[in-house]
Amino acid sequence: MIEWDEYWEKYSISKAERWLILERDKMINTYLDKIDSLKKEVIEIGCGYGSNINLIKKGRNDVECYALDNSSVAIELIKKEIPNAFLSDCRNTPFPNNKFDFIFSAGLMEHFREEKPFLREMKRILKYSGYLITFVPARYSLWKLYQLLHFGMWKHGYEKSYTYSGLELLFINNNFRVIKIVGIDPFSINGFIMKLFNITFSPVIKRSFLKSGYTELCIITKHLPPSTTY
Repeated sequence: MIEWDEYWEKYSISKAERWLILERDKMINTYLDKIDSLKKEVIEIGCGYGSNINLIKKGRNDVECYALDNSSVAIELIKKEIPNAFLSDCRNTPFPNNKFDFIFSAGLMEHFREEKPFLREMKRILKYSGYLITFVPARYSLWKLYQLLHFGMWKHGYEKSYTYSGLELLFINNNFRVIKIVGIDPFSINGFIMKLFNITFSPVIKRSFLKSGYTELCIITKHLPPSTTY
């Protein structure tokens, strides 16, 4: 089992990951722009190094940024930039009901054997008009093959991957309204080349012929009130 405090103490970001973070940032900002509020309360759940929440804070003046992680090291690292950083289990957060306009996470949900407690808590703290955006590993990519080659010794511990249809059904069954699912980095080809040569470039290959054939799937959802049938 991975020790996340140790992981974040030793963490260094690659150019390939910087590119992936920027791709996530485009998606996040697209939906932040759709929220009609003068000051949007935004939180990154499982913030880790805080790359995306820091980008949001630096790039926008219409947000109040929060961060949450279960690693004390991660929280100490991010507190200088994001004072509203909380050490907590994301399945039992210290926030009141319906607090946030926008919640997002990347590289988090796949580490839970059971997603329901996480999704239930996210729904509790999300406003009825708010968005929940979740980035998870896709099932049919070179990234998945890379994990399998570790023969159960994957450094990030237990981690699952998702198909397009499976991810959609998971959120529908947990009473979210699915707006859209998009893929990032077809088959991990772009990210693989960036990692191999430590470079960043504008990818030539942008679309996979498989819905699930990406490094990551990004699912955009909204709060579904209890009285609504989806």
